[in-house]
Amino acid sequence: MPALIRTSFIISIFMVMLTVFSAQAGAIDKAFEALQIKDYFKARELFHKVVKKDELAGNYGLCMVYIAKQNPLYNLDSAKVYALRTESFWKLTSEKEKEKMVEYGINAKSVEGLRVMVYSYASDEVNEKRTIRACDSFLERFPSAPQKKDILDLKATIAFEEVKASNSSDAVEKFLRDYPNAPETIEGKVLYEKFLFEAETKSGTVDSYRDFIAKHPDSPFRRQADDRIYQALLQNPSVKTVQDFIKKNPESSHLNDAWRKLYKFSVQQLNVETLAEFKLEYPNYPFMAELDDELNIVTMQLFPAEQGGKFGYVNRSGKVVIPFIYDNAADFSEGLAPVFKDGRWGYIDKRGKTIITFNNDEAEPISNGFAIVARGDEYGMLNKEGEVAVEIIYDEIYDFKDGLASVVKDEMYGFVNTKGELIIPLKIDDARDFSEGLAVIELKELKGYIDTKGAVVIKCQYDKAESFEDGLARVVKDDKMGLINMNGDSVTACKYDRIGKFSEGLAAVLLDGKIGYINRYGHEVIALSYDGELEEMARYQFVEGRAIVKKAKKYGVIDKTGTQVKAFDYELIDPIKDGRFAAKKKGKFGFFNGSGIDVIPPKYDDTWGFSEGMAAVKIGTMWGYINDANELVIPAEYDEASDFLTSGAALVKRAGYKCLIDKNGAYLIPCSMDEIIVMESEVLRLETADKMAYFDLRTKKYIWQPVGF
Repeated sequence: MPALIRTSFIISIFMVMLTVFSAQAGAIDKAFEALQIKDYFKARELFHKVVKKDELAGNYGLCMVYIAKQNPLYNLDSAKVYALRTESFWKLTSEKEKEKMVEYGINAKSVEGLRVMVYSYASDEVNEKRTIRACDSFLERFPSAPQKKDILDLKATIAFEEVKASNSSDAVEKFLRDYPNAPETIEGKVLYEKFLFEAETKSGTVDSYRDFIAKHPDSPFRRQADDRIYQALLQNPSVKTVQDFIKKNPESSHLNDAWRKLYKFSVQQLNVETLAEFKLEYPNYPFMAELDDELNIVTMQLFPAEQGGKFGYVNRSGKVVIPFIYDNAADFSEGLAPVFKDGRWGYIDKRGKTIITFNNDEAEPISNGFAIVARGDEYGMLNKEGEVAVEIIYDEIYDFKDGLASVVKDEMYGFVNTKGELIIPLKIDDARDFSEGLAVIELKELKGYIDTKGAVVIKCQYDKAESFEDGLARVVKDDKMGLINMNGDSVTACKYDRIGKFSEGLAAVLLDGKIGYINRYGHEVIALSYDGELEEMARYQFVEGRAIVKKAKKYGVIDKTGTQVKAFDYELIDPIKDGRFAAKKKGKFGFFNGSGIDVIPPKYDDTWGFSEGMAAVKIGTMWGYINDANELVIPAEYDEASDFLTSGAALVKRAGYKCLIDKNGAYLIPCSMDEIIVMESEVLRLETADKMAYFDLRTKKYIWQPVGF
C-alpha cells in the first residue's frame, strides 16, 4: 500500500478509536457525576452501560453505588460482588489503562479499599444489631473477612450473655460445647458450677448441701456448701450443737472453726480446772499443743511487782516475765490483768500481750469472762477480746449473776444479758443480783422478786428481802422476819425479830430476847428457851454439831437435839475451832473440846483459838502461842497475833510493824513491814512505805525483792 494511503488509513483508525474513547470517557464522566450528586439510580444505569465497555470503571462505579450509605440502593452483598470483580479486572488491566483511571480516583489503594469498606460496614452492622443471627449472616456472607475472628468472639459473647440470663447449668454446658475456644469459657466454667450449685441446693436444706458435696466433691462451690451447713447447724451455737457438728461433719472445712468454738464455749473461765476438764473430755482436740501451752500459761503464777517506779510481773521463781513498763498493775484474773499506762487502763495476758487497749479510765478484774470499765463517768463491760459487751452508758454496773447484770441509770435499775441487751428495763427503784434465778427488787418502797425475764413472780409486799439461798429467802414485814420459798409461799410467817443463817440444816431464831432453832421446813425443833441478842446471831450457829447458847447471862453449848453438852458456866464462848472451844470464866480463857471436856484451864486474858495445833493467847497486854499441851512455846512478846497458817507460820505485830514467825518463834520475815497480805497459793505480799515484795510460804523464801527492799 502506498505510504500516503497507509498514513490515511492509520489516521482514520486513530480517529475512530479517539471517537470511541471520547464517547466512552463521556459516559464514565456522567456516571461519576451522577454518583457525586448522589443520583444513585442514574449512576447505576450509567455504570451498567459503562461496564459493557470498561469493566474496571463500571464495576468500580457499581460497587460505589451499592456501598454508599443513606442510599435506597445500599446493598453490601452487591457491593461485595462488584468489589471483588473490580479487584479482578484491576489485575488484568494494563498499566496504561490504570493510569487513565487515576482521574476517577481509581488506583490500587482505592480498589483494595472497596473490599475493606464492604467488610467494615458489614462488621459495623453486626455490632449495631448485636444478635447471633446477625453474626451468623456475616460469617455466611463474608467468610474471608478479616473481622471473622472478632465476629466469632462477638457471637460467643452474645451467646454467653444469654446463657448468664438463663440461670441454667445445661445452657452453660451447651455453650462450652459450642464455643470451646471463646474467651468466656473460663468464666463459663465457673458459671456452670455456680448454676449447678444453685439448682441442686435450691431447697436450702442441710441435706441438699451434703448431697451436693457428695456428688461434686471437687466443685469450687464445695466450700460454700460447707459454709451453709456450718451456718445452718450453728445458727444458735451451744456446746451440744457444736459437738454434734464435729461428730457428723468430719470432712467439713469448718471443722477447726467448730473445735475453736467448742473450746470457747467450754472454757469460758480460763483456769486449770476448766482446761483440764476440756483436755480429758476431748482427747481429739486438734490444737492440743496450744491447749498444753495454755495450761502452762494459766498455771504460771504471776505477781505484780514494782521496780524504779514502774510495774511489771514476776513468776513464783522470781523471774521477771513481763517487764517493768507500766505505771500501775493489778493481779491476774481469768488470764488477764488490768494495767495502767499513760493515764489509761488496759488489759494484758500472761505473755504480756495487750489484749484490751488502753482506753479506759477505770478497769476492774475480769469476772465471769467480762470486765467492768469506765470511760468518763459512765460504766459498761468489755468481753475478753476487748469488744464492748455492755454499752458504756450506765451510772453503775455490777457483775453477772445467773447470766444477768444489774445496771443503773438516772437512779433507776434494770438488767442486761451477756449480749448487752437491756432485757429488763430501767424501771426498778432498787435491785440486787440474781440468785437461783430470782432477784430482789424494790418498787414504791416495797420489796419483791422478779425472774430472769423481768416478770414479778413474788409481789412487792415486804419491807426488806434477801437473796435466795438453797431455795429459801429471809423477808421482813412490819419489823418481823420470816422465810419464803421460791414460789413465794410462807415457810415461816413473819413473826421473829431475826432469823439467822442456816448452818447444818438449822437456823437460830430470835423473838423477844429468846433464842431457839428452826429447820428448813420452818418447824421449831429447839424451843425458844435461851437468851439472845441480835448482835450475837452469828455466834449461835451450829458448827460441827454444836451451838453456843446463853442462859441467865451465862454461855453453854448444846447439840442438835437441844441436849446440853457444856453447862452454862461461862462469861463468853467463841465458836469451835480445831475441835476446841475457847471459853471465858472468871475473866480468863481456857479450852474444852466438842464433848464438853476441859482440856486447858482458864488462865489467859484473850485468845484467837487453836489452829494448826497452836493457839494465840494473850497474857497481860502481849500475845504469844501455846501448843496442845498448854506449853507457852512462843513467848508473849507481840502486840498482835494471828492464827497459824497451814504452812506453819503466823503473822504477828511488834513495835508497830508486822512480821512472820514459824512455830518455834523464829523470824521468817523481820518486823519491818507496814502490811503483810496473805494471797492465794501460800504467797505473802509484803509492803513497806514505798516498796513491795513477795514471800513463798511453802519454801520460806522470798520470791521477789526490789532493789533496796
